[in-house]
Amino acid sequence: MALYHEWFGDFCLRMRQGIQGMEDMQEILKKVFDESQNGEGISRKKMEELKKLMNEKTVQSIEDETLEFIKVNLNHLPMYYIPGDEFT
Repeated sequence: MALYHEWFGDFCLRMRQGIQGMEDMQEILKKVFDESQNGEGISRKKMEELKKLMNEKTVQSIEDETLEFIKVNLNHLPMYYIPGDEFT
């Protein structure tokens, strides 16, 4: 559902700009682009392989920003579970 949120495009743009300078991400993004050219998307297995190529700090940053996007838009995205005491 988050993919269809009206601000998801802005979120993706901010994320893309945030990771542009990271050299490891340029190579990974190229691999993702190449893998997705067949129109089938990326399997979970392939996603895990790509994630292992990323810097741990980059992975954490992507996860944190994604959770923040969902928290800010929780009124439109109630189907997502957000870990933490503030939502219990």
